[in-house]
Amino acid sequence: MEKIFLSLSELKRINNDLEKIKNKDLKEVIEEIKQSKLMGDLSENSEYHSAKKKKYFIEEKIKNMENILSSSEIIEENAFKKILKIKLKNIKNNEIVEFFIGKIQINKKNYISEDSPIAIILKNKIIGDLVKIKKYNKEITYKVLSIE
Repeated sequence: MEKIFLSLSELKRINNDLEKIKNKDLKEVIEEIKQSKLMGDLSENSEYHSAKKKKYFIEEKIKNMENILSSSEIIEENAFKKILKIKLKNIKNNEIVEFFIGKIQINKKNYISEDSPIAIILKNKIIGDLVKIKKYNKEITYKVLSIE
């Protein structure tokens, strides 16, 4: 599994959410299942089937969060502050896109590592340059609006 880089505060937040789901949400849905079983015939008991589905989704969420925690690596909070921000404009539809380029890739939208293909394309570009980025098997032309 791929490493996921998290700050200590993000790791604590995920841990707290996981504990809440395990200790509160899961216990509540198990109680719902118990109560719905008392209502009789399970084959026609919509409350029972609904609670079972809910339990399945909660268990999947727990698995996903545990996978994130098991494959995560803690990085310093200030590692996020050493980031280059590049604002681009799609030439066809004028959509503005921002990329945040840092030493490592973090688990946030448009945060990429400096050795990623997009960062390599953007390297040494200046404001006003046109760049072509392949996204979803389409080549999109962007204009560099700002570099911070």
